[in-house]
Amino acid sequence: MARYPVDETSRQRLLEAQRAEAEALRAVDDARRARARVQVKVDQADAILTRAKAELVRVSGLARAAVLTNEPPAELRRLLRDVKAAPRTKR
Repeated sequence: MARYPVDETSRQRLLEAQRAEAEALRAVDDARRARARVQVKVDQADAILTRAKAELVRVSGLARAAVLTNEPPAELRRLLRDVKAAPRTKR
């Protein structure tokens, strides 16, 4: 069984520590939710960027797209494979 502070000042310090802990935990939860919201936006931006790069490869060819985007052709090839493998979704 847990021991509780006997005198009033000890109990007050314990309550203050518990409140501070609860506030810190709430801040962690708020930050996690904010990060999740931002991550959704980043994922959407990544999808748009991927589609744009795939279109550039379609229009300009792999070698030219690699030069224009300053990316290795292998990376663009991987991107094209991922685009072809991914299910079609609305923009």
